[in-house]
Amino acid sequence: MKSKNEEDLERSLREAFEPDAESVDRVVAAALRPRPRRSMKLYIATALTLAAISIIAVRLWFPPTPVKAESIRLEYLGNVALIEFPDGSSWMVSPDKINQGPHAQLNLIILEGDKP
Repeated sequence: MKSKNEEDLERSLREAFEPDAESVDRVVAAALRPRPRRSMKLYIATALTLAAISIIAVRLWFPPTPVKAESIRLEYLGNVALIEFPDGSSWMVSPDKINQGPHAQLNLIILEGDKP
């Protein structure tokens, strides 16, 4: 059996923690109210932006390593220069004429000497 003080304390605690009807109605109405749907365009734009930022960050932190190109061999045979390409084809340059081979449209700049 509870004493009068215990009953008063229990009643005052219930009154303090029990919400009034208006508060209950407001919370229930807010919970049941339909929420506006966010546009799918916003999600797609956000995903694409994050993907682009990620790709840029990866490219900055890990730059691609340069690939060393195959070298072209150059031989001088008197007045004639013979250029041999990595694919096995060759091109002959002489004071008289330029060989019209597979690389006829090739522009060459020949630098001699030590590399810097």
